[in-house]
This record gives sequence, C-alpha cells and structure tokens, in this order.
Amino acid sequence: MSPRMGITQEKIMDTAAAFVDEEGFSALTIATLSKRLNIRPPSLYNHVSGLHEIQAALAAKGLSMLCEEGMQVTEGLEKEEAVLAFARQYVQFVRTHPGLYEAAFSHMNEKEVRLAAERLVQFVQSIMSRFGVKEEEMTHVVRGLRSLLHGFGDISNKKGFQRKEQLEESVSYAVRLYITGVLQKEDLSI
Repeated sequence: MSPRMGITQEKIMDTAAAFVDEEGFSALTIATLSKRLNIRPPSLYNHVSGLHEIQAALAAKGLSMLCEEGMQVTEGLEKEEAVLAFARQYVQFVRTHPGLYEAAFSHMNEKEVRLAAERLVQFVQSIMSRFGVKEEEMTHVVRGLRSLLHGFGDISNKKGFQRKEQLEESVSYAVRLYITGVLQKEDLSI
C-alpha cells in the first residue's frame, strides 16, 4: 500500500505536536492523530510504525526546540544575562508548548531522545560554566537550575500563581538568588 498523497513525516509530526500542546501528551493516540490528519487509523501505519515512534519523535523535538530557542536567546549574552534569558525562554516554552514539554520527559531509552537531552544539558553547562562552576559540581548546578525552571513552568501551567506580581519577575528573582548561591557557596561536596 502506498502512502497517501499530502501526508508526510513532517506533517504528521507538526500535527502531533500541535495536538499534544492543545490536548496533552497523554491524549495522543493513533486514532486521535489520524482524525486530526483526516485519514483512517490504518493509513497512518503507512508512515509510522506506531504510537511509540511518534511519541519518541515528539520527545526529541521538544528537547531540541527547547535547546535551540535557548541558544538563540542567549547568543552574545554574558553570565547572568545569559542565564536570565534562558530562564525566561525555558518557562515560556513550558507555557507555550506544554504537550511537547511533557513529551520531552518520555522515551529516554530512545537514542534520538537521549542525544537531544544531552545536547540540552551541554548547553546549560556551557552557560553555567561562565561562573566558574567546578566540573565535579556541574551536574548538581545544572539539575538545580532545570528543576527551578521546571517548577515555575509547571506551577504556572496549573494556574498556581495567582498573585499580581509578574511571573517573569519572579523567575528572574529566583534565578538571581540561585546564581548568588552558586557563586557564594562554600564547598558543599556530598
């Protein structure tokens, strides 16, 4: 059976990405995606091996987009300005692409997802290395920053911030405190 005209891998992935951002990652099925593409579910199998392939591709896409956007917003910026720009972009990505962001934490056993995740980690390491973070502490510093930003994005998406202060101001404030702590800490070796 030949693939249907007009249905491409790119169209499938773009449609799947839009779907998960609107409906949630867990709502994605072969049936829901086929309906969105206006094809019968069995026809989708002419293009993909199954839902697992689509989900893994979405995970890699979400991580890659997060990294690429981070690189763009931090280009030419130094130290704190770079971290703050990345922080704002990260939280905005979580808010704008909640489904892709959720997908980014799935299918870590897939090679393309692991590679995209490692690229993101290396990028964050490159930003934080500007502060003289020791190599043996880098993993902890990167995990801390990512966790901080994840929390802001997740709580925001769940409408957990109800006060009048702007979210961006809170993100900047917390990230500055984090950087200050990283710079002023005594040896906290575990």
